[in-house]
Order: sequence, then C-alpha cells, then structure tokens
Amino acid sequence: AVVNLDNSVVDLETLQALYENRAQSDELEKIEKHSKASKEKENAKSLDKPEQFLYELSLIPNFSERVFCILFQSTFSESICSIRRKLELLQKLCETLKNGPGVMQVLGLVLAFGNYMNGGNRTRGQADGFGLDILPKLKDVKSSDNSRSLLSYIVSYYLRNFDEDAGKEQCIFPLPDPQDLFQASQMKFEDFQKDLRKMKKDLRVCETEAAKVYQLSLEEHLQPFKDSMEQF
Repeated sequence: AVVNLDNSVVDLETLQALYENRAQSDELEKIEKHSKASKEKENAKSLDKPEQFLYELSLIPNFSERVFCILFQSTFSESICSIRRKLELLQKLCETLKNGPGVMQVLGLVLAFGNYMNGGNRTRGQADGFGLDILPKLKDVKSSDNSRSLLSYIVSYYLRNFDEDAGKEQCIFPLPDPQDLFQASQMKFEDFQKDLRKMKKDLRVCETEAAKVYQLSLEEHLQPFKDSMEQF
C-alpha cells in the first residue's frame, strides 16, 4: 500500500501513526542485532510482536522517506488554502473599512454627533476626527433620562435617514460581519510568517527525501511514487 500510494488500504491517519511510531535507527539496530543473534542460537527468544512489527515495517523500501513525502503532500494544499483564506478575509475587511459606504456613513455620524455634543467646548468642539478608542465607549454615553445610549441613537438615526431598506428583508448590515472582524483581529503576521517558513522548510525536506527514494529504490518500486512527487 505504501509503495503503491494506495490510501484505501492504509489511510493517511494510520500512516501518520505508523510514521510517528516507526523504529528509530538505534532501536532498529538493536532489533536487527537480536534477530541476527537469535538465528545463530537454538531456543533463542524470538522478537515480541511490537518489535517484530517495527522490524517488518523497516523492510518496506524507504518507508520513512516515502511516508514523510506522502503525508506532506496530503496536507500541503489544505495548509496553503487555510493561509490564503485568512489573508483574503483580512484583505476584504481592510478594503471594506477603507472604502465601504456604510462604514463611512456610520463613522461620519459618530464624528457629527461628537462634534455637536462638544460644541460648547473650545478645545474639543468641531474636531476633525476622533480616536478609535472612543468607539467602544459610545454605549456608555447616556441620555439625560438614562433611557438610551449614544450608540442606540446613532443606530436608529442611521436606519431612519440612510437605510432605505430598513425593516425589510433586503436590509444589509452596513459594517463588516462581526465574526469576520473578530477573526481578523486575532490574526498576526508573525504567525503567517512562521507557518510559511515551516512549509518552506518541509518542502525542502520533502524534495531531499524524495530524491533519496529515487536514488535508493529498485526500479520496480519507483512508480507511482516518482511521478506523483515530481508532479507535486
């Protein structure tokens, strides 16, 4: 199954487990040494099942190199797509925040009402802008009778004066989706760089391991591995 790349016999999850639990060189050396010694002795203890299994696994031509390449190939596209999806979401959000008409209208209302409320204050009245840190505080600014917040007033004003579809099924939320915003806020460029560096490193290892298989395998064990890896 490993030589023929047949995942119907041994699925990728099982392959991963086999790869992680394969015998390391020093373990294999001891197993082979015992196996060789037991052939030369009468009544020698045979290998126990786990050691026998590891020994037989090591007889598969270039097992370690082949399985590393197979597993890396299977996860590569998914990993790249995951990074691309995150970056596309981030890019879309940045575009919406910069140029979305709904965003501009809502932020325009925040500025207009803020300027009006600060109208009697020479240092803060008629400001050209505001710090983003005030946005979470809009809900804390209350009316004189404490019945509503500045945030709820801005929302109702927007619906009354800007949204023609207010109350209808086709009404569209004017700001980016809150879930998308939350996801984007958790993203770090350092994580993207770290993931891409790891993929680049593993890709180089995959090329090296595949080259070992081409070099060391018998002709009958080269395909379909060689074609599959070269195409990948």
